[in-house]
Amino acid sequence: MNLDRKLLIIGSLWPSFWMACGLSGIVFSAIDPSLITSQIGLTELSHLGAYTIGFFFFWAVCAWSGFFSIIFSRKAINK
Repeated sequence: MNLDRKLLIIGSLWPSFWMACGLSGIVFSAIDPSLITSQIGLTELSHLGAYTIGFFFFWAVCAWSGFFSIIFSRKAINK
């Protein structure tokens, strides 16, 4: 794996990890995870499981956004 690809991966995953931590804290301090899981039909899921799924969802969304921000900014600079 070349250095450019490593920097792209690290540049999108590391900041998105911290954003997912913050979003999890904000969202789950305002919303009970059992409300969310009961609405989507996962009534047997524990609170910890809901927190985990929520964290990974936030991490994936933030990483996706960061990845495309880096890609689009590089294309704009190279023009």
